[in-house]
Amino acid sequence: MDKKRTLIIQYITILALGISIAVLLGYIMIRATMNIDASFAPDLTVVDNPLMGFAPDAANPALCEKANMVYLEVSFRDWEPKEGVFDIKGLEQKYDIARWKKEHKYAVLRFVCDIPGQEDHIDIPDWLYEKCPNGVHYETGLGKGFSPDYTNRVFMEYHKKAVQKLAEYCNKDHFVAFVEMGSLGHWGEWHCSDGGGKSLMPDEKICTEYANLYSESFTGSVVLARRNYEAVVEGQMGFYNDMTGAPEDTKDWLTALRKGGSQETSGKSLTLKPLEHFGRNEPIGGEFTSSIPMERLMGEDLGQTLELISDSNMTFIGPKVPDLTDENYQKAANSVLRRMGYRLYVSDLHTRYDFAKNSMEVQLTFKNAGPAGFYFDWPVTVYVFDKDKNQVYWEGLDVDLHQLGTEDSLVGTIRVPVGDTIRDEFYIGVSVTDYEGQERITLAIDDGKKPEFIDKAQVIYHFMKE
Repeated sequence: MDKKRTLIIQYITILALGISIAVLLGYIMIRATMNIDASFAPDLTVVDNPLMGFAPDAANPALCEKANMVYLEVSFRDWEPKEGVFDIKGLEQKYDIARWKKEHKYAVLRFVCDIPGQEDHIDIPDWLYEKCPNGVHYETGLGKGFSPDYTNRVFMEYHKKAVQKLAEYCNKDHFVAFVEMGSLGHWGEWHCSDGGGKSLMPDEKICTEYANLYSESFTGSVVLARRNYEAVVEGQMGFYNDMTGAPEDTKDWLTALRKGGSQETSGKSLTLKPLEHFGRNEPIGGEFTSSIPMERLMGEDLGQTLELISDSNMTFIGPKVPDLTDENYQKAANSVLRRMGYRLYVSDLHTRYDFAKNSMEVQLTFKNAGPAGFYFDWPVTVYVFDKDKNQVYWEGLDVDLHQLGTEDSLVGTIRVPVGDTIRDEFYIGVSVTDYEGQERITLAIDDGKKPEFIDKAQVIYHFMKE
């Protein structure tokens, strides 16, 4: 009996062990299906994203309603009409800033001291003109106006205070994303001359002081300059071309970016420092030229216009833009948009189930297929949803989207605890949102389907157990 009982116990033990092994193998097989290897192609047609595209005059609501960005030109005269009094209310009312903030648009801003017009006038405050009258009243082919003496230390001190106050206002939130370094020259474009063609620009040393003022003051915005001045390149600023679409001017501007050169001033010339690459690490902006009718730029010269924009690796164009409310411009405008900005996307998704920890490692690879970089450290979050699209897990991803301007890819990894709710079916989503979590980027993933969102998360993979 003892021997028979022993055999029975052994059979039972073997059977139990076999069942356990079978269960374990089944468990392993079920979990092994959670090992995903997926690749995605970029969708180069995605253009309706924040911080890129057209930036019309913010005072033109009809155009701004059709764009993701707006443009603010702030004259010294309007900003500080009385000494020490900065007209924030007037600025906000003129450009309906509260509305554009509510609609989650972002702004390009330029501060100017000289705007050529049909009549002689001044664009600095009257009180400052009385203190610093020793500029030049000019009349040129560009128009009439007053060019302040930018080397006057009294003028420079008041200008510094005005810019710092404007930067203080802009730095309170993230509405002003890009600041075009103005102040000097006609329209703040860092070129000016008298009626005889003599340059009124200050020398390189003074210009560098103005450049440093911008880089030190506007801490919440990306600063762009008219050209690749040495201080600008060393300060890692961006650039803007207000002659976009004009072939000779744009080609000269691009040649100077690539090869360097110099710009004449009233004293020592400004050094233009060459860049091997541009547009991926720093933004390129500007507006369409006024020297060529928009009908030509968007019509018979469209091919040339698109080529120049592509060569420039642009992120935005404004304030001079096509009439975005005119259906005749729609096709051409869309062609322009497709040649600007970033195209962030997930190129690869890998998941691996960890049996010991009952968790799933999720690895995502990000790339940028656009001509321009992304210049802001917006947070990236990965989400997991159950079959009913209820959120079961989320975690921020430790990646810096700035780097997609200089690197081929970014890889981020999270670990997701596995419960019964996602054992058979789940969704993986990704969100790239602004700092307040209000505005999101549509990832440029070409999977043959319209992008699907669960709240702010874009679904990139739907898992179903076979």
